Amino acid sequence: MAKKNSRTGIILLFTLLSIGLLGSTGWLMTQARGQNDILKSVQEQLKIAQAAKANLELQVQDLRTKNKQLTAQIQELNKSLQEMKDKMPEISDSLQSEENKKIAYLTFDDGPSANTIPILDFLKANHIKATFFVLKKEGYDDIYKRIVDEGHTIALHSSTHDYAQIYQNVDTFMNDMNTLSEHIKKLTGVETKIMRFPGGSNNRVSHRYGGSDVMSKIIPTVEEAGLVYYDWNVDSQDAAKGVQDTQVIINSVLSQAKYNNNAVILMHDAAAKTTTVKALPSIVEGLKEQGFVFEALTTESEPVKFN
Repeated sequence: MAKKNSRTGIILLFTLLSIGLLGSTGWLMTQARGQNDILKSVQEQLKIAQAAKANLELQVQDLRTKNKQLTAQIQELNKSLQEMKDKMPEISDSLQSEENKKIAYLTFDDGPSANTIPILDFLKANHIKATFFVLKKEGYDDIYKRIVDEGHTIALHSSTHDYAQIYQNVDTFMNDMNTLSEHIKKLTGVETKIMRFPGGSNNRVSHRYGGSDVMSKIIPTVEEAGLVYYDWNVDSQDAAKGVQDTQVIINSVLSQAKYNNNAVILMHDAAAKTTTVKALPSIVEGLKEQGFVFEALTTESEPVKFN
């Protein structure tokens, strides 16, 4: 009986130990599976972190490249800025020189005539450009052409210079201008847009023929037609009498010009104005001594107008 009980106890003990062992094994397997899941999770997070690191490294590399490019651009800009700074005195001097530039516009009314030829000869020899406000005259085709060919400005003055005819009204004036314009264009190919009123834009002679308001009507019409008119601020006085004294012409120009940095000088090259031709070399010499340079009028020249 005792042996039987002993065997039963052993079996019971073995059974309990087996159950315990199986439970432990299950627990261990459960723990192993949990650790494996954790390991997988850690590995996945590690992969994500490595990918993020690689991405950041690419971004850093890109930023370094851009930084190099920006640094190069900044260096180039600094170089350009320094070059501009170096040139500033030169530019400033140039602008200052342009501001203080004294320009003399030699203008001749009432030609062409035989006197126009020596004037053109002198201007050519001295490399000077001038402006010729011409009339419509027959027999001077070569002079009209020469004015243009030698780089001077050919401009409108009048077909007839007949105050009684041209200043009757707007239409008579514009007809006169158009006739002259067509004449010049036919001979030279130039359709000039520059003009000077006979007697100037403030003349009172026109009042005798078109009334006191005739110029106030003509001037806007001229401008609407695209013409630019120039009066003068230096009068040579060569028209004050038939043949003016040469020295009077010289003195008149030089004494008035010194008060103008933009001197538009009225002279005449009509047939009687021989002393104007004689005065021209001294006028040019005196103007040069006063610091003037010479230019021909254009539609962009600084306006000199009485009205």
